[in-house]
Amino acid sequence: MFLFSERQTTQDFHFIRKYCIIVSVDCFSKNTTNLHSDVYYHYEYLLLKTATKQQYFIFSGLTLTQQSPNIDFTKVKLSRMANIKIKSVTDRRDCMITDLAVLPDDLLLLAERDNQSVKLVDPASGQLLDQLQLPGDPWGLCLLPGDGAAVTIPRKSMIQAISVTMKKLSLQYVINMKGVCYGIDYVNDYFVVGFNKPAMLALIDKKGNIYKSITTDSIYNHTLFKYPHYICVTTENTSKVINVLDNGTSTITRLSEELLVLQSFSDPALQIPRGMASVGGGQLLVVNYGGWTTRSTLSVLDVTTEQVTRLLGLEEKLRYTRGVTVSQTLRTVYVTDWSRQYHIIRQYTTK
Repeated sequence: MFLFSERQTTQDFHFIRKYCIIVSVDCFSKNTTNLHSDVYYHYEYLLLKTATKQQYFIFSGLTLTQQSPNIDFTKVKLSRMANIKIKSVTDRRDCMITDLAVLPDDLLLLAERDNQSVKLVDPASGQLLDQLQLPGDPWGLCLLPGDGAAVTIPRKSMIQAISVTMKKLSLQYVINMKGVCYGIDYVNDYFVVGFNKPAMLALIDKKGNIYKSITTDSIYNHTLFKYPHYICVTTENTSKVINVLDNGTSTITRLSEELLVLQSFSDPALQIPRGMASVGGGQLLVVNYGGWTTRSTLSVLDVTTEQVTRLLGLEEKLRYTRGVTVSQTLRTVYVTDWSRQYHIIRQYTTK
């Protein structure tokens, strides 16, 4: 441990990594999730201070050491493979995939908004294996322990759980929300859910009870979220980190399991961020949305260096891109693409 006195300035802490947590000896507990109200967040460090002692300790056991990714996406090149068509004969409208995930058997699970369904696709054959009708239009999608998944249905203010067994989809339980919910993931038996109305991030149990929520930065008292539409939970060392992509603030905010703010990113290359996926080692794939006025792009954000590296540029002619995911075993990146002329998932192999 290293001891600092109160007389030292913030410049004395510049060598500290952003993920280092500075803890007062009076507040230290073996259960590191007990860091609540006295956490002071700064851009360069996290500082926890007690009123009784003006001393601070760096406890190295709390640092989030990044592990090497299976694939270093800052150094890869993506090569286009055959597109996957996702429109079925029963679809009455255009197909807009808002989120997607790779299952353990490398099948793709898709949240399809305009036809109010979830689709199961085999990317190897391009075959649509199953399609499940939902009670509303889905948005966010996450996998659950075992053979389950869940989607948010914003206009119904609900989470719909789904079973994925034997290449078949079926409806499971419903969780009714008290707000308009979009982004979703799962950590430590809680759903991590992003809400537009009210704008917040919350940990919610399977009965719909809110365990904990956050709306503003407790230090600077500014609003953290407007449209937290995409969420992914990553494992870093032995800790879980919640990554929240907010469309309204054009930021990616990283929080602890107890919803303490760890980092926040913004970059000119990610002015309209949409889809997001973790590829390990502190790297996140992020879509920058193009829409009708320009093209979408795909970049990798390395949270350890804060560097953004473009993987797919304007020449790929991506349009309504809202989702991205990765199969590490197949070394394949899947990117959604939509226009009135085609309804596809583009797939790229890594070199």
